[in-house]
Amino acid sequence: MMIRPGSRWNSLRRGDVVVFERPGGPSNSKSIYIKRIAGLPDEDIKIAGGWVFWNDDLLGEDYVQNTPKVDTKEWFNGPGEYFLLGDNRGDSNDSRAFGPVAEELIIGRVWLRCWPVSRWLPIVRH
Repeated sequence: MMIRPGSRWNSLRRGDVVVFERPGGPSNSKSIYIKRIAGLPDEDIKIAGGWVFWNDDLLGEDYVQNTPKVDTKEWFNGPGEYFLLGDNRGDSNDSRAFGPVAEELIIGRVWLRCWPVSRWLPIVRH
């Protein structure tokens, strides 16, 4: 389930899981993704040795799986842009491939996991 971003009580924060349209996707169909916010607007994001840094601060990520050790890369989020990463870093098509995502492409924040049914639980904000 999702909550649309925009109101003050529902502002997007680092660590939130969001659903969004992939930037630069095909114009005749929407590519919908679900990823976690690693970088907020106007932040510098750097990935070095598998670690993620925002404005030179290490991002603590206890939810990440399968972290590949890659060459150092850096991105800058402009106003209204978010850097989104998958939790399974070794097998995720995310902002490392298509860059920061504009806020208008974000459909909503995920707040409940409902599949599989046996594992329903709220998505806790970090």
